[in-house]
Amino acid sequence: MEKVNPPAGGTNIEIISRQRFVKNAPDKVRLAAGLIKNKKLDQAMDILKFSNLSAAKPLLLNLKQALSQAKDRDIPTENLRVEIIKVDEGPKLKRRRILHQGRSTAILKRMAHITVVLTADGNSKHEIRNPKQSGSKKN
Repeated sequence: MEKVNPPAGGTNIEIISRQRFVKNAPDKVRLAAGLIKNKKLDQAMDILKFSNLSAAKPLLLNLKQALSQAKDRDIPTENLRVEIIKVDEGPKLKRRRILHQGRSTAILKRMAHITVVLTADGNSKHEIRNPKQSGSKKN
């Protein structure tokens, strides 16, 4: 479940961690994932530890798994940053709820697949630039 991409001519190292069949709805996981995108690993873990969101726990476990992968490969952990975090929809458990007069309605218990990519390099091609510094004006 782990994958480490070797640096191709540079010092950019990627650590990919996947977690599948998480018993939280993907919409709820995406809310928590938006909080930690493009943050340093230590800061992202602190945000999730003190978050009230139900999806914070599986995301925190996924980040800890990626951190242990980095330690196993002797990658310095102080420069790790959450580069990409992707939440996909998993399978749905279909249940029924009985209503009045013999009717029923569907209940979908959704699952999510979480993919986290950490980079050990501070320079990234996905960084957002400030338009004021680039010199372009939109007036």
